Order: sequence, then C-alpha cells, then structure tokens
Amino acid sequence: MEKELFSLFPSCEMFTEYPAKPVQGFYVFQQAEKGRWFKIHKKDVSTRDYALLTMLFTEIRPEADAPSVSRRWLSYLESDGEPPVPFKTDIRIIQLYFGEQLIEQTELQEASCAFFGKAVQLVFASPHEALLIEVKTCAAHEPESFSSYMSALESDFYIKAKMYIGKFQPADSRFPAHFATEKEWFRKSLANGSAEHIYTMENLFPLHLIEQMPSDMKEILVKEVLTPLSYDQEILETVRTFFENGFNASVASKKLYIHRNTLQYRLNKFQEITGISLKDFNGALVAYCASILSKEPEA
Repeated sequence: MEKELFSLFPSCEMFTEYPAKPVQGFYVFQQAEKGRWFKIHKKDVSTRDYALLTMLFTEIRPEADAPSVSRRWLSYLESDGEPPVPFKTDIRIIQLYFGEQLIEQTELQEASCAFFGKAVQLVFASPHEALLIEVKTCAAHEPESFSSYMSALESDFYIKAKMYIGKFQPADSRFPAHFATEKEWFRKSLANGSAEHIYTMENLFPLHLIEQMPSDMKEILVKEVLTPLSYDQEILETVRTFFENGFNASVASKKLYIHRNTLQYRLNKFQEITGISLKDFNGALVAYCASILSKEPEA
C-alpha cells in the first residue's frame, strides 16, 4: 500500500506517530492496522482521491488530535509547555543534521528504536533535523555508541549525518535555554564547514574560544605562528589533528592518511619554523589555537 501511495502522491510522507508539527495545506490520515500516519499535500489530492482516501483511512484533523509526544517535546524545548518526562529527570539532546538529503522518517524511527531502545526517542524537528532525546539511566550511552549509530545510518540507509551530543541536565524550566545554547553551537560548527561528523562541547569549545579572543591576541598568533608558516594548511592541519587525538602519532597519522614518519616530519618542520615545541603542552596549545584561527576568513 505504501508504494502505491508514494507513486500516486509525490508529497506523501509516512510517520510512526502523528507528525510533530502539522503543516497547513496537508491532509493527514491514519493507517490504523499498521499504527502509522501519513500526510499528503492537498494540491496532490483531487475530490475523487479524497473520497477514496477517507474510505480507506481515518482522516486526522490537527485541531481534534491530542498532542503527540513529539509535539510535546518540541513545545517544551521552545519554552511553551511541560516536559513529557517527570520534572527534573536528567535528559540530554543529541542533535542530528541531514543536510538536503531526503530522509524516510519511518525507517529512521524504527532503526533508532532498535539501536537505542526505549530510553532514547527520535523526534523530527524539520525534514532535515532530528533530535535523539535520551533519559539518563545507569547505562547511559557512550560516544562510541553514537559513532556506531552514525556508521549504521551511512551503511544501511546511505545517510551522511552530523551529530551534536549534548550534556545531561534536569528537565526543568532552565533546560530549554540550555538546549538553545547547544543548538547555536551546533549551527555555528556546521557553518564552519568542519569535516567532523560528531561534535561535543569539549571539541567545540576551542573554536568558540578563538571566536571570542580579543583582536590583539589573534594578531600575536598571526605574527608568531601563521605568518612564519605562510599559512601552510598541510602543517597546520597536522598540528590540529595531532592535538585533537591526544598527541597520539599513530592515531593522528591514520586520521590524516599519511605515514607516521610524514607526520613527524611536518611536526618537526612546524617547530623548526616557529620555534614552538609541541612536546610542551603550552606550546601545543598555542599551535592548536593558531591552527583554528587560520581557518577563519579574516585570519
């Protein structure tokens, strides 16, 4: 039946629960026997089509429908409602961004449920954004779990997503503001064009620190590091990757797809040109900040 609907109505979308934010101009129907909902743009539906659809399915009118859990979550995160979990339950939001890809929401709902279980709920905020809302338990998911989830999305659904893993906070009146900050950080990171696929506060903090850095301090980094290096992005990327991977040469060289000797050559060249030792944490921190600054348009 689904294939026929998609074939007859190009705007048809399937859901495992009532669509989080009903859009004006759509008919919404329930396929009761399968526990699914679908919506079709009214421009695709003729009078004859509408009569047939209402015979086969139950039409759901937004004003008559009780708020779904997804809509309650979205309302709460916009400071317009109560959390759908007990007050002050520790929760975190894992944001997903799909770019311009077309996502089959029903399949992704089922895959997320199978992967994470009932402690994590997938909520679509828009056709290109989704939220994994996790209730804290004694077995909270580690970053490796999310990395495996992202790999599964790419291998099983050909979805190349980007993710921001938020921090656990009590679900109270202050949480929406906390989420708004995480959302802003994620959006800035997407705009920055980073090749990373999974973001956290920890790996984004240096980026935002450089953004807030006074201009005179930026000028010091330019004068002492970037100008002597002639903004050599190959060396700067090597320094950045080396720092971000805990000064582990083996891991960094694999990330860069270069031989370990090549990595060491570039690090030595950096020290030779700038006089800054990467073996010293303070020197490595200066080098890392300079490597981030080099990516700014005005740098």
